[in-house]
Amino acid sequence: MEMSNRPLVSVLIPLYNQKRYFKDCMRSVCAQTYNNLEIIIVNDGSTDNSPLMAKEWAARDSRVKVIDKPNEGLAFARRDGYLAATGEFVTFLDSDDMLVPDAVETLLDTLLDKNVDLVVGLYDKKLGFIKQVKADRGYALPFNKVIAQPELFDKYYIGFFNNGYFPASACAKLYRKSVIDKAFQETELYSPDIRFMSEDQYFNLKLFPYLRSLYRIDKSVYIYRYGGGTFGFNRNFPELFASSDKRLKLLDQFNYTQGYEPLFAEYVACFYHHAAQLIHFKKADKQGVIEFFKREIVQRELMPRLVEFYSARADNKRTVNLLLARDYEGMYQFACEEDDRLYRSANYRVKKFIVGLLSRIF
Repeated sequence: MEMSNRPLVSVLIPLYNQKRYFKDCMRSVCAQTYNNLEIIIVNDGSTDNSPLMAKEWAARDSRVKVIDKPNEGLAFARRDGYLAATGEFVTFLDSDDMLVPDAVETLLDTLLDKNVDLVVGLYDKKLGFIKQVKADRGYALPFNKVIAQPELFDKYYIGFFNNGYFPASACAKLYRKSVIDKAFQETELYSPDIRFMSEDQYFNLKLFPYLRSLYRIDKSVYIYRYGGGTFGFNRNFPELFASSDKRLKLLDQFNYTQGYEPLFAEYVACFYHHAAQLIHFKKADKQGVIEFFKREIVQRELMPRLVEFYSARADNKRTVNLLLARDYEGMYQFACEEDDRLYRSANYRVKKFIVGLLSRIF
């Protein structure tokens, strides 16, 4: 079949201050073996010269379109790219990452051959010259099998509630756009409360019930680049708490009872992790951390259900019992222990040094 007669695929690239890696990203997508592409770059209010680089690519390659918008975060940059897309199929690419040369061709051929709504590929992880091949093989979602409804929902929806069944990232995937269209019209795929953290997970968990089927391939299609920013204070971390409230509502909506326990366990872990961040990066003193605990307990919609769930159990962990008792001194002490475990160990310091060094060099 002539390439011009093959379906148009929209590649959506949110862009925010990525002048260092953006050229590698664009080279990877413009050199794809499948060339019937619509490449939409959404400049999310960048303050460096990466928007100029994007416009230079658009001048050289007619497939490239650039959208400029005020900064609203990754989720809404993806939304605006989707709204501008005219392709029959959609894939997402972050502006500091890369596609392998035949990524689009591999994903599209599989989707058409298997007649599914979503194809899930693997990704490689890269830091400088260090490359971890097929970094996300560990998920329980099987390879090389069409998974259709109702099995898809009944067995794998729980993957969005912290049990490792489903790779929640929006990248390394090819979506049938008509499915996204229907979900976008009927539900909230992009939330103003979740713009930077777990926005991939939120998008996919809201889209998942609309999927007719999916297929996972045992092949890397995406190169994920990570660097020193992983080790800094994450001011957007509280978005995970908003995500917990929203996911609880979905569990109630679908009466998906197997999701409650992993959701509550994830929330408790994040609760203490953020407190440890506040302590380690000196964003709050002891009283400030305790005020964070109190605010979460009072304002989080999920909290009464969490308390009800764990109050009926006798085998709770220390973290839960401290929370149930509202023992703020004990919670603060545990957060200090988490700070020691997460941020002050020799392994952490060595890893931080290596990652920081390599991310500066490459």
